[in-house]
Amino acid sequence: MNHLDWIHKATEQTDTQAEILSFSDYMEKVFEKNPKLECRPTYEFIRDMLLQYGTNKDGSYKLFGLSHPDCPPVYGQTKVQQALMQNLVNFSEEGFNNKFILLIGPNGSSKSSLVKKLIKGLEDYSETENGKLYSFSWIFPIETYVKGTLGLNSTIRDQNLVSYAYLEDKDISAIMPSELKDHPLLLIPREYRQELIDQALAGDEHLLESVRKSYLYRGDLCKRNRMIYDALLKSYKGKHQEVLKHIRIERFTISKRYSTAAVTIEPQIHVDARMQQITMDKRLASLPPSLQSLNLFSLQGEAVLANRGVLEYSDLLKRPLDAYKYLLMTMETGSINLQGILTELDIFFIGTSNEIHLAAFKQHPDFNSFKGRFNFVTVPYLLDVRDEERIYEEQVHGLKDRSHFAPHSLNALCLFAVMSRLRVCQTKNYNDKKLANIATNLNPLEKALYLASIELPDKLDIESKQILKQGQEEILNEYVNDSLYEGKFGLSPRDLKHIIYKLSSQFDNVTFVEVLDHLQQLILKKSEYDFLNMAPQADYHNPARFLELIKEYNLNIFDRELRNSLGLIDDRSYEDYIKRYIENVNALIKGEKVKNTTTGKFIEPDDYFIKEFESSISLKEDAKTYRSLLISKLGAYSLDNPGKPIVYTEVFPDLVDRLQESFRIEQKKVIVNISRNMMFFEAEYSKNVDANIGTPLSDENRKQIRSVLKNLETRYGYTEGAAMSLLKFLIKEKY
Repeated sequence: MNHLDWIHKATEQTDTQAEILSFSDYMEKVFEKNPKLECRPTYEFIRDMLLQYGTNKDGSYKLFGLSHPDCPPVYGQTKVQQALMQNLVNFSEEGFNNKFILLIGPNGSSKSSLVKKLIKGLEDYSETENGKLYSFSWIFPIETYVKGTLGLNSTIRDQNLVSYAYLEDKDISAIMPSELKDHPLLLIPREYRQELIDQALAGDEHLLESVRKSYLYRGDLCKRNRMIYDALLKSYKGKHQEVLKHIRIERFTISKRYSTAAVTIEPQIHVDARMQQITMDKRLASLPPSLQSLNLFSLQGEAVLANRGVLEYSDLLKRPLDAYKYLLMTMETGSINLQGILTELDIFFIGTSNEIHLAAFKQHPDFNSFKGRFNFVTVPYLLDVRDEERIYEEQVHGLKDRSHFAPHSLNALCLFAVMSRLRVCQTKNYNDKKLANIATNLNPLEKALYLASIELPDKLDIESKQILKQGQEEILNEYVNDSLYEGKFGLSPRDLKHIIYKLSSQFDNVTFVEVLDHLQQLILKKSEYDFLNMAPQADYHNPARFLELIKEYNLNIFDRELRNSLGLIDDRSYEDYIKRYIENVNALIKGEKVKNTTTGKFIEPDDYFIKEFESSISLKEDAKTYRSLLISKLGAYSLDNPGKPIVYTEVFPDLVDRLQESFRIEQKKVIVNISRNMMFFEAEYSKNVDANIGTPLSDENRKQIRSVLKNLETRYGYTEGAAMSLLKFLIKEKY
């Protein structure tokens, strides 16, 4: 592409910002075409935006899971998203944004990220066909188009000209934009506007009822626009059509970067809205005489820029109270008082703060005044380890060139983080005593895995697991209204990102072992992390115990992966294997014959197969007694379940366990053999051995170890170095 190509391509593209209409064209081509879209206050606009992106099965909104270059996804926080939507519904019922949404949570819990994602969605939505937004400017033509100074008392030369909206810049003497981005409908006198809206929305009573409560139905232009309109109307002897010729309808898109209907106020001290007289501005010399005589004012500040969009107060409670006291009236009336002038606002107010500043704010005498006008939405750290992992996947992927994070290493780190945020379940908080008994016996690891729907504790029977499944919501919400809610404390995502960078700078391969070693050092820094100073309750608030539980959990996972990588195959079908054994034993006891499924003939019981089976399960009991007990158990099952087909693995689960254990014993023998040769293999691998002397390692054993390492790499994603490191660690800990 040469330097001119982009100019041609950019020129051919439609610029949403360049869409300009006269007032009459706006009413015909935009309003009458889709009045529902044009009658939306900000809260309805935001609702439509969220619904446009769609929802997930868990009730979260897809917008927050999208990845943008300058705005990463927000994982989890489904309840926060639903709370935001519920507030928008409430605003619709009230007719204006009558509450300040304050996101409260510990540092790093994604409060600002949620707001950033919301604004990003609005930016993109405002560029779509359904998300069009319009405001207007006042246009005053030069002498070419009118007689006299600006022709306010004369006729227009071009009798066909019905609007100055489409004039080129060379034909315009002055432009006055609407600083508050007033909606074009506000140009219509209230009584006629209400009648127009009633007719346009007659088919949607729910929306009409909401709009009737809004400023679009009951409000008016801002002070400056009203003064200009009235002055021109007076000059034109009450002819509204002549006034509207000066209106140029302009489309605008929401942009945080350019502070267009999306503004963030940082916690430094300054006024959010102010007014400045502009009558003496030299640029206004070209305005009509009737306007030059007015005391016109220019509105400035973040609240002005944010109108018809979102105004975010970052760390609101860090500011002095007087800096946002005006919000009391604004939330009550939907307007702001600027030096005695009431200006209506259409802003979605949202802010963030942490728990420490909120606690201090609650001690202030004015807190109760703010309490009724604020909606506090708690944003805790995540309790779902799967969502927690997703936060760092992109970071880990970006570090792969310098460090490889082995499978389960990130999971181990996230498990520790989630466990540090949990509290022990208490019997008094549950009505169902069975659920209470099960929940109170969960250790932090079991609770973390359960809340993420990963697995239920093996120690529970089928009935207990079912009770636990049904009570997940109750356990998750046990402390939701408690001042010390789960997710208020613990390791933050910011801490975890720092740990990931630190590990990647120290190790080429990061396994769960390196993660646990780093955490072992971290839990000694009690002065840096408040959660380390909490009094232990059983295994909860006990970081040293967290590490032991995670270590055992990950060792078991790698042990299973290693066994599956040995190349040994248990090709027995347990159902058929047990069925054949029971049928042969039953025939042997009764002195009967069994049917050969291949030939269809009846033959003598296979005594060799029976003994082979009993050898596989390492039978230590008397064979005859054991066989009789099995047949009795089968008879009892048949009596208890008449007509029900026999599933032998269900009737004899202990036989399945013993068969599996026999296979595990066979696997263990291979692993023990590998452990004996691992030292020699590692010496060869690291080239710490004289090539002329070599090692006692046989070709068969060398091939076996290489095969296992290769399987761990191809099946599970380990590098050779990580697989060797974990293999040595597992052998040391368990074999």
